[in-house]
Amino acid sequence: MAKISLDGFKDPIRRPRFIIWTGVAVLMLAAVVIVALGVTSTYWFCAEGCHKVQDDTILAYDRSSHSEISCMACHMPVNADPITFVLHKAEALGELYLTATNNFELPLNGHSHVALEMPEGQCTQCHSSNRKITPSPGIIIDHEIHHEKEVSCTMCHNRVAHPEDFELTLTDPKTGEPNRPHDDWMLMTACFRCHSLEDGAEAPGRCAACHPKDFELKPDNHLVEGFFPRGHADMAMDAIASVEAATSGEHGEEGEAEEEGEAEEEGEEETGTESQEDASFGIARAYASGGAHNPWADKIPAVAEVNYCSTCHPQTFCSNCHGMEMPHPEEFRTKTHRDLVATAADKCDYCHNTEETNYLFCNDCHHGSASNWEYDPAVAWQTQHAQTVVANGIDLCLEACHVQKFCLDCHTSLMPVPGSHRAADWLRKPADALGVHAEAFKGQPSACEICHGPDMPNGNAFCRGCHQLDVPHPQEFKQFHSKTGKDSPAVCANCHTYRELCSDCHHTGAVDGTPWNNIHGGIVNESGAAGCLEKCHKQEFCVNCHISRNIVPASHNAAGWTNRAALSTPALHPAAYTQATDSCSYCHGGGTPAENQFCTDCHVLEMPHPSGFGAKGKGNGGAHQAGLTDGSFTRPQCQNCHSQAFCDGCHHDYTGQQRWVNYHPAPVKENGAQPCFDCHVETTCSYCHVRLASQYINQ
Repeated sequence: MAKISLDGFKDPIRRPRFIIWTGVAVLMLAAVVIVALGVTSTYWFCAEGCHKVQDDTILAYDRSSHSEISCMACHMPVNADPITFVLHKAEALGELYLTATNNFELPLNGHSHVALEMPEGQCTQCHSSNRKITPSPGIIIDHEIHHEKEVSCTMCHNRVAHPEDFELTLTDPKTGEPNRPHDDWMLMTACFRCHSLEDGAEAPGRCAACHPKDFELKPDNHLVEGFFPRGHADMAMDAIASVEAATSGEHGEEGEAEEEGEAEEEGEEETGTESQEDASFGIARAYASGGAHNPWADKIPAVAEVNYCSTCHPQTFCSNCHGMEMPHPEEFRTKTHRDLVATAADKCDYCHNTEETNYLFCNDCHHGSASNWEYDPAVAWQTQHAQTVVANGIDLCLEACHVQKFCLDCHTSLMPVPGSHRAADWLRKPADALGVHAEAFKGQPSACEICHGPDMPNGNAFCRGCHQLDVPHPQEFKQFHSKTGKDSPAVCANCHTYRELCSDCHHTGAVDGTPWNNIHGGIVNESGAAGCLEKCHKQEFCVNCHISRNIVPASHNAAGWTNRAALSTPALHPAAYTQATDSCSYCHGGGTPAENQFCTDCHVLEMPHPSGFGAKGKGNGGAHQAGLTDGSFTRPQCQNCHSQAFCDGCHHDYTGQQRWVNYHPAPVKENGAQPCFDCHVETTCSYCHVRLASQYINQ
């Protein structure tokens, strides 16, 4: 790499040549710098070159009355010297870097610092004192007094060269939020950064100072329907909220940015901090102006910090009209307003229209948002409060507003009976379940005390007069309750009107409230009656009840209970006896079937038949054959249980369900009658065919 040497300036021979070429280089560099300074000062460079962060600003400029004036005319100090000019361009390099790296912030010059610091000379270089002032109709402006007070032009006309009367196009690259418009300081709220109706203000705020006599002072939003009384209150509260949001660092309705609060947290003075938004009016301006600073810049508030209502009304306006501090302080809302309601409710009604709206305002707070209760404004609170009190209790009522006597006096005068008291199970329920009134008392004892008095239940005369006994019953009450029930049944019946109460408790398997007589049969059949006899009853109790009521168990009415329903199906009662022998003995007596008179009266024979009684087999016959032969028992006695088909099924080898007398012709024709004579004599056939022909053939 070639080295730069100054030795040529020492050599007398080469010195002239070095001087000439150095001069040429300096002239070329100067030409390049001059051209660059000129190009970067053009509208084309600002609008079309590399300042994309200013797209919205350029669009606003194109729509303004200043669109034919160069950017430098306002953004470069008046009569700036070359040094100021170069410093301005050096500053712009920092802005160019932020733009190229997408680190710029929007809105550009968000707090309008440029307008606050721009000297009046920037405007008067064109707008001389000879120019005729033409304020808008209905506005009186004394520009001279503003000049004397060092109020520069742009402190009011901040958007004259960049009116943002269109939808902005840019998006903040850091937050993704759309660009938002700047404050317009030509609005009345901006005037009241300095003007005020209060004593000691920097500038007067009376109407006549800025408006002629024929000016309509009421704005359009005051003329809409519903503005008074509710509308103006909502507007006032919105204005207060907007100011509070702005002063707390949040975005207000006027569009104040959060950067102000952030700068204060970092300990920086807002007007002394240089950023990209001030780059167009920074070091170069300070150099050219000798560091002059607008004295108003540090003491006028942001537009969003000006209460909209205060532009027409002093602080005392609301209080003078309402007769109290407005908006109500927190202590008034939570405490002192009760005294005012008691002594001068008409003052409240003036704004809140309590009677016309069925005390909607009061109820909405006291019986709604403040109490976390659900309040239906379409229904009178007197109608819906009972349900709320039942659900939530009355503790909150007594803590917040009322004394117990208030509730009692109201209920006594109106004699309302809560809907819950009319329920069928309010006083009592079946079995061991508590009546609804007992459950309600357990949940909210204080609610019951309002009407029925304190010390509930056992120390309360109302409860005692009904219950007479301690409730809930003490644990030891179960040990002697039967005696109480026998001696004073009316006392028990006062609450336990269901006859099933006792049976539901004493009988396992009882169904709540269902008479035991209706269901005990199935339960006894399934589980037996041993438990009944062990604990409470004697066998005679069951027998006497069944006999006196002529009660036959449902099972006894089933087909096939006594006799066989079919040849292959045994009678049902023997199986029931085998399964639950004790159950049969309740009505039919004890002992085995052979010993039991009820069984023997019906069966005659020993039951079950002894082994070999009905032995099966050809020529066997068994004991029953001998008994039929010697007359110990008769066929009708057998038929008490067995049908003819039962005998035929054993004596005649066939499986049919019909009687053998109807079935036998076919086997006899096929096999002959000789096998029949193993049991019968020949006359048996003739006797049957001749004498009983009509009887059997017709069957």
